[in-house]
Amino acid sequence: MMSASIRPDLAAPFVDTMPARYRQLFDAAAAREHAAIIERRAGEPAHVEIWRRLPNGGAVVCVVADDRPGLLSFISAALVVHALDVVAAQIYTRSLPEGAEAMDLFWVRRDGAAASPVLASDASGIAGVLRGLITRELTIDAVVRQTGVRPTPSPGASTHVTFEEAETGLAVLSVETFDRPGLLLAITQALSRARVQIIGSEAMSRDGRVVDRFTIVELDGAPLRPQRRGILQVEVLAAIDAVARGES
Repeated sequence: MMSASIRPDLAAPFVDTMPARYRQLFDAAAAREHAAIIERRAGEPAHVEIWRRLPNGGAVVCVVADDRPGLLSFISAALVVHALDVVAAQIYTRSLPEGAEAMDLFWVRRDGAAASPVLASDASGIAGVLRGLITRELTIDAVVRQTGVRPTPSPGASTHVTFEEAETGLAVLSVETFDRPGLLLAITQALSRARVQIIGSEAMSRDGRVVDRFTIVELDGAPLRPQRRGILQVEVLAAIDAVARGES
């Protein structure tokens, strides 16, 4: 986390561009820190910093980039290749005169029993992979080939993929399953292939189980068509099953 360059005048204009949910969760001090991270993007295709360090070597990583369909898949791939497991996530989009900008927060930890701490060099590496994906110098397939074997599910593990309605009337896809590396990437890739756009997401992992919620719309921003829901459920289930079998 970098705090020396935070300016008090950054907070108010930044908060005004953020959704109501952000304003409910973060105070002015956190907003100033997030605004400073965004300012340090300085026109780069993507910028990544550690915002908070967590016990046992974990961290909250802040990712800033122009919002676009498939961005969450790009971020997920960059995290996977650095062997970082997503414990929780909050996805935000802010509206600017020049377009939409994503400011996403990921609570991450290192995979493995002898996990090393998440370092500033990891954030730089994630940014490098993400920039390569955004500029098409890299592909997700090329990035995923660098990952190891996925763990198999524990006995009796189950997966549930359901739809619910947000207060805004938009469709929310809820996924509850056992946690393992590559899960978020598999889900977001399945949604990207189905040509829907993720405009909000929350993730939480506890005791080996993960609950991911994705607010999704059609690529043109229209509400998800009801007839698409069953197809999306099948495609997401198939993607999760492929990860459980150790397939890329």
